Amino acid sequence: MRRRTRWLVAGAVLLLLLGGTGWLAYRGNDPEAALPPPDEPVCGAIRMVDRTGRPIAEQLVVPVAAVHDAACHRDYEALSEWMENPSGTRMAELRANDGAPLTILAQTLEGAAITDQGGLTYCHPHGAIAVFSRGTPAHQGQLTVFTLTGDNPMSAACYDASPR
Repeated sequence: MRRRTRWLVAGAVLLLLLGGTGWLAYRGNDPEAALPPPDEPVCGAIRMVDRTGRPIAEQLVVPVAAVHDAACHRDYEALSEWMENPSGTRMAELRANDGAPLTILAQTLEGAAITDQGGLTYCHPHGAIAVFSRGTPAHQGQLTVFTLTGDNPMSAACYDASPR
């Protein structure tokens, strides 16, 4: 009788330990709880100064801020208003992979820009490049180029500039 009681007690303790360990391992690790709601953007702020520390002109900050906000909120309509050439193919590329390119665009615009005579160039550490034209008094600057890889004419600006 004693032997059976010992086995029952040992089994109960073992079950409690296993159950408690499983509960502790799972508690707080709910993958759904770790993800922000889809409507809540997970974006940082754009920088108001370029790589040299000089303030970026307001006429250039406006389109960068608008594109960043549109990318963060996955607002394709607002984004197309700030693109030089919002063709169907380009929008399809931005919508690919559940809008992942928009996340990369937003991250790219959170880095320090390279200011030159033509506008701003943003370089993502993983190769994405966004270029904004300066614009004219009659025409607001726009997003002229966005690529996920550095294989475009502006890539030299990213690699020739100071380290990212």
